[in-house]
Amino acid sequence: MTIQPLKQANGENPLSAQASKQAALVAKHPCFSKAGHQYARIHLPVAPACNIQCNYCNRKFDCSNETRPGVVSKLLSPAAAVKRFVKVKKHVPETQVVGIAGPGDPLANPKATLASLKAIEKVDTDVHLCVSTNGLALADQLESLMEAGVRHLTITINCIDADIGQRIYPWVYFNQRRLRGREAAQTLIDRQLLGLEAAIKAGMLVKVNTVLIPGINDFHIESLAKELGRYGAFIHNIMPLISDPAHGTYFGLMGQREPTKQELNLAREQAGQSMQQMTHCQQCRADAVGKLGQDIDLAALENSEPAQVARSIQVAIASSSLSLIDQHFGHATQFSMYRVSADEITQLDDFSWQQYCQGSEQCDDSAVKDLSQLKHVDTILCSRIGHAPQLELSAMNVKANTDYALRDIRGALEDLQQQLAAQQATTSKSSCSMGECS
Repeated sequence: MTIQPLKQANGENPLSAQASKQAALVAKHPCFSKAGHQYARIHLPVAPACNIQCNYCNRKFDCSNETRPGVVSKLLSPAAAVKRFVKVKKHVPETQVVGIAGPGDPLANPKATLASLKAIEKVDTDVHLCVSTNGLALADQLESLMEAGVRHLTITINCIDADIGQRIYPWVYFNQRRLRGREAAQTLIDRQLLGLEAAIKAGMLVKVNTVLIPGINDFHIESLAKELGRYGAFIHNIMPLISDPAHGTYFGLMGQREPTKQELNLAREQAGQSMQQMTHCQQCRADAVGKLGQDIDLAALENSEPAQVARSIQVAIASSSLSLIDQHFGHATQFSMYRVSADEITQLDDFSWQQYCQGSEQCDDSAVKDLSQLKHVDTILCSRIGHAPQLELSAMNVKANTDYALRDIRGALEDLQQQLAAQQATTSKSSCSMGECS
C-alpha cells in the first residue's frame, strides 16, 4: 500500500518535516523497510522476565540450536550488553539498530532495559534504539523509553477480541494480580491499544507483530488490521505460528498446526487492504546479530580476538584518609593516581574534578552526567559506587572496583600488580605454546 503525502494549498506535494523524519527512521532499520537490508541489527538479551504467558512461547535462556523468538544462549547484564555491542560494532560496522526483544518482555524488566539503552546511547549516539514488547506495560514506561532515545517500537498484538485472546494467553500479570481467562485477555488488549495510541501520538515509529494461528485468529486478521490502521501504526508484520512439540510450547504439545504458505499469503493480502505489510521477517532470536537472514555466529565473534593484556594500567583511588580506600565514588572531589605495571608502582599527580554527586547520600537527582573526564583511567578503586555511573564507566572500558573497600591503598595496588604480572605470564606462555616466541 502506497501512502501519498498531503498536498499543500499551492498544489505541491513536498514531504512534511514529520514525514522526512519518519523516512529517516525507516531507512536504516531492516525490519521497517526492505531497503534497509544492507544494515545489521543486534538484539541484547537483558530481559528474562515476562508479564504474560503465550501458548506459543517457551522462553529458553541457554539454547543455541533453535532459531525463534524467546531463545538466547546467554543472558546479559546491561554492562555486558554494552560490551557486546561495542565488539559487534567493531566487527560489523553496518550495525545501525540495537534492539531489546527479550527473551521475556523488555518492559517487564524496565531497570535492565533502560540501563542498557541509556548506556548504548552514551557509546553511539547515531544508532537506532528499538524495543519489542507485548504492550502490557507500554503506557507506563513510554516516557522513560522516549527519554532513553527509543524511536522504533514493536508491539505484538494478536487480536482485539477477548474471546480469541483467552485461547492465546493463559494468564496476564497486571497490578500485582495474575489474571486468567477473558479478564486477562481483555486487560491485555485494552493496555495494548492504550500504549499503541500513546506511542504513535508521541512520534514513535510503531510496527505491530501478529502471530497467525490457524483456527484461532486467522479469521480475525482483517478486522485487526483495520483497527491498527485506524490507530496509525506504521507497518504490520503477520508471522506464522512456529509449532513444534520439541520446543515445549503449549500449542506445540497440543498439536496446534502451523499456517500453510497459502494461508499466510491470504492473511497478508487481507490485512494489506488496511495496513502496509512486512513480508521479510525472520522471526529472530532474542540475541540475534547481523543482517536479516545472515546472522553471525556470536560465539565465533566473541572468541575471534585473543585477550589483550595491558603492559600497565592507570588506577584512580577515591580516598578521604589518603591511606585507605574509604570513599564513595560519587563523593570524591579528587582521585589519587597511580600507574601500575608488573615491575613497578608509580604515583602520579592527583586528579581533581567536579564530584559526581551534589548533596544527598543517595546521590541521584543532581548527579553530574558526563564521566568522559575519566576515560583515561583503566581502574577506579572506591568503597562504593552507584549502578548508573558504574554502567557509564563500563561503557567507556573503565572498571570500577569496590572489592578493596576499606583496604590499605598500598596493599591494593600491590595486589593489582600481582594480577597484572600473572596475566602477562599466562599470555606469554600461551604465545610460546603456539610457537610465537623463541
